[in-house]
Amino acid sequence: MSCQILNEKDYYRIVYGGWLGKNIGGTLGAPVEGVKELLTLTYYPELPDGPLENDDLDLQLVWLHALEQYGPGLTARELGQEWLEHVFFPFDEYGYAITNMRRGLVAPVAGAFNNPFTNCMGSPIRSEIWAMVTPGSPETAAHYAYQDAIVDHAGGEGVYGEMFFAALESAIFFEKDRDRLIAIGMTYIPEDSRTAKALKDLLIWHQEGKDWLEARALILEHHGSDNFTDAPQNIAFTILGWLYGEDFEDAILKAVNCGYDTDCTAATLGAILGMLLGPEGLPAAWVDPVGDRIVVSPPIKGFPAPKNLDELTQRTIRMGKQILAAWDTGIIIHPDLPTSWDQPAEVEQAHSRIRELWAKKVTANHYLLPLSTQQNADAELEIEFGQTGPAIGANQSKTLQITLTNRALTPVTGWLTLELPAGWEGPTAVEVSLQPNESTEWNALIRASETAKPSYELTCVWTRSHDASIWTAHRVPFALVNAAKWTVWGPNGAEGKEVYVTGNRLELEQALASEDDGVYRAQTTLFNPESRTVRLIAAANSPVKLILDGKLVINCDEILEFMPAYHRAHDEQFIELTLAAGSYKVEVEALRNGSPLEVYILPVAIKETSMPGPHYYFTDILFG
Repeated sequence: MSCQILNEKDYYRIVYGGWLGKNIGGTLGAPVEGVKELLTLTYYPELPDGPLENDDLDLQLVWLHALEQYGPGLTARELGQEWLEHVFFPFDEYGYAITNMRRGLVAPVAGAFNNPFTNCMGSPIRSEIWAMVTPGSPETAAHYAYQDAIVDHAGGEGVYGEMFFAALESAIFFEKDRDRLIAIGMTYIPEDSRTAKALKDLLIWHQEGKDWLEARALILEHHGSDNFTDAPQNIAFTILGWLYGEDFEDAILKAVNCGYDTDCTAATLGAILGMLLGPEGLPAAWVDPVGDRIVVSPPIKGFPAPKNLDELTQRTIRMGKQILAAWDTGIIIHPDLPTSWDQPAEVEQAHSRIRELWAKKVTANHYLLPLSTQQNADAELEIEFGQTGPAIGANQSKTLQITLTNRALTPVTGWLTLELPAGWEGPTAVEVSLQPNESTEWNALIRASETAKPSYELTCVWTRSHDASIWTAHRVPFALVNAAKWTVWGPNGAEGKEVYVTGNRLELEQALASEDDGVYRAQTTLFNPESRTVRLIAAANSPVKLILDGKLVINCDEILEFMPAYHRAHDEQFIELTLAAGSYKVEVEALRNGSPLEVYILPVAIKETSMPGPHYYFTDILFG
């Protein structure tokens, strides 16, 4: 392996410039976030005294802490734990993923299950930390970006957006050409992804000579979404600013003036340009108002956040040195020798290891055994939950597909068992005998008891024998969540049908095998274990009503943009009320008129909570 040299002063300059550009772009875009119209900004819309707080940077401070806490072997599992310990945001995919993890689910299942926001910008905005701790190693950056993104975007375009940006930004350490950097980033995402298609089209429109306003309009026409946080359109806006911008100022202004997720587009492009130009290349008019400060949002807490950009840069570099060595990249950070990338790593095509990530299941938990293993495992265990996800209703049966693969160099024998909650029924142990790299599949049929709980802990046990004696047992705990029983009716007046709803979405047409227009109804029981004030949401893409104990509490008679978010549901589609402990009859009506229905029922906290972190999901409220 050839040895690449990155001078430590160059490393500092690139990283500091990136973080500074991130603060500038986030401060520019934050006040106009979500505005879908074409904007005409020429400077900060709100002249700041220091940078504005922004989740784009907040979360990366937590990830730096995670790297310092867990080291280069950091995976999605540890990042998920960081969410639970330090992140109290309710926003879109964040809220759904945190809800899933609070109930015991882990990535990638926690990121995919019941989550309508996997195609959004929450993870592409977190790419810089992975690039900065893997300077000159795009493949390693893309690996970490994947581990990060699947926690709250598994199976969606958000994963590809973060991998694209992380690889591109890592390559900045050895490549400065804009077009070459974009091409490198695109090798780390599937060609048929929506993100790749949006970028390919944008590059063509730019080459054809279309101006930036035409390009913006075409992005929205061919790749747009009503949800302003949808990733492909916003990633394209970010790159649009870079393609059409004449300098730093012009580029970030063009990106932000496209509208939509403006803090994300401007902050990411600001970081990219800051890495390319260094802090000395950024205009004083943009630098002076934000300075060297770091501002952390109140719902991000409980860890030692850097006090300023200098500390952030120093800590980033410290972790980068560890990671480059741990991954055997051949890249050396040297205090004296000049930077030398004589033979940069091959980046024409993503390594097969990255391509394998694209195909990984999002409906299964995957474990290396023993559980502390990071590589060269003795065995691998996969627990596949199926298309309905990790949910089971009271008295309901479910088949778990459990696959054990022997990764040891010798044959192994033993048996697999499942430990179930009290009152559940399940299979007896299955004997296992495996040669090296041989697998066995076990379709384990389980049945829940009649007692419904928010979640259930199960344990899969791989017991290995030696000379007919029990030798060791590997215990792998995992969780299932409650599936709610609803009764649903279609517009044809037929009898109601009982169905299990695995998340918060009422799949009314699928349950009734109907595409008829008209009023669809659903009924269940809500159980609230303690008196509290609740924001009860009936998010729908149609007229919708919610009736609680016979009282009409939500009556939205218009068609609104579908928005099943905890914190930004439409005023017409939620009610805030104090519920005493007890059970309530819930009835929902939705009017289908030519388009498939989307209906989510969500019980969340109100904005004013006793501690920072509003609108979180009440995991102990049960339906069914």
